Amino acid sequence: MQLIIFPILLLTLFLRLISLNQSLWLDEATTSLASKMSLADFFTGFMPGDFHPPLYYLLMKGWGSIFGLSEISLRIPSVIFGVLTIYFIYLIAKKVFDVKTAGIASVLAATSGLLIYYSQEARMYSLVVLLVTALFYLFLEKRWLLFSILIPILGMTDYVALLVVPLFLIFGREERKKVLLGFIPAVLVFALWSPIFLKQISGGLGVEGGNWWNILGVLSWKNLGLIPVKFILGRISFDNKIIYAGISIVSVLLYSYLLTAGRPLKKNSSKLILGWLFIPVLLGVLISVKIPVLYYFRFIFCLPALYILAARGISSLSGKFYLLFLSAVILINISSSLIYLFDTRFKRENWRGIAEVIGESTVVYPANSQKEALIYYGKGKQIVYFSEFKGNVSNVWLSRYVWEVFDQGDLARLKIEKLGYNKVQEVNLNGVEFWKYIK
Repeated sequence: MQLIIFPILLLTLFLRLISLNQSLWLDEATTSLASKMSLADFFTGFMPGDFHPPLYYLLMKGWGSIFGLSEISLRIPSVIFGVLTIYFIYLIAKKVFDVKTAGIASVLAATSGLLIYYSQEARMYSLVVLLVTALFYLFLEKRWLLFSILIPILGMTDYVALLVVPLFLIFGREERKKVLLGFIPAVLVFALWSPIFLKQISGGLGVEGGNWWNILGVLSWKNLGLIPVKFILGRISFDNKIIYAGISIVSVLLYSYLLTAGRPLKKNSSKLILGWLFIPVLLGVLISVKIPVLYYFRFIFCLPALYILAARGISSLSGKFYLLFLSAVILINISSSLIYLFDTRFKRENWRGIAEVIGESTVVYPANSQKEALIYYGKGKQIVYFSEFKGNVSNVWLSRYVWEVFDQGDLARLKIEKLGYNKVQEVNLNGVEFWKYIK
């Protein structure tokens, strides 16, 4: 391994440890609660209603039993996955192109705002990026045994990431027999998992339409356009939408130029990287005609390909143009990453802060769900579903978190006000909104 990768990996780790102790958001709290379940409850009660495979949760169950389930402990595995991903990006870029390209690609990935964000989240996405990147490396190295082991591991971590599989069939024509044999373990695993998978699919299709359906990532020009924008700029945005649109357009044009800079991609391996960037997204568009998956973070496993190809474009330049474009992309990455890391507006939902504000008061929820974060922060016994609320306390907090999705008639608010309560306070902490009522 070239010495250049060591300081890059240290930079990767350093950036991913900043602000690691921020509040869990709702889905991270779900990870925590799933990790505490018995295996029987997990597979029979939780999994059929979730939209993800079980492997990440099981991994966190084992991790939590050893290291605990604090905010930092829950996120450390994702940090580790994020650092390892940079290493595999370096190896792939070095094999397909050269050491110079590998160094640039690993720096871009190390400073990526989106990769940093999901390397700090107690969800499966950082692991998914690592598994996909490692899978492409094993394919290029023709290490078929490990390749065959990693495919079912990927499939049991994230369904959408399996959209990379057609690429291996297309670009593995010269060793088609070995590639096909490599899929046998995945087929066997999915055959065993299919009963629960079918329940998950039927449950997902059962909520077709409405606001919840839109949240999942319906096919739209907006969701499609957000993929390149968020890939490049990360989770940040600007209050002035004209400025945000201008920066987004310039950034996308910059990367578009870099993807086409240099000589045309002729080697099979370089075309494979290009396919890695585009084919899963195109397949996601087709799937979203029926099942909404077109949300940019679901395709974050394509982001390493963007950085490898952009690095190839930069390394093909010379003189002042090389320095100009390299500086520009690093500036975009560093700026977007620092804004996320140090601007509290872009932190995750602040359920920890809401729990502190609520204190010992009763909390009314418009739906018998979305409670995991408050349960994580010790407020589970104070939560009441609105249909069961009797109005026998002097003050109460009403959850307004995604109420438009689960209480489209605003029945919870109407009931509280009908019982004689008056609103006296509104609190919104990074998207977590609660209203206080007194009687």
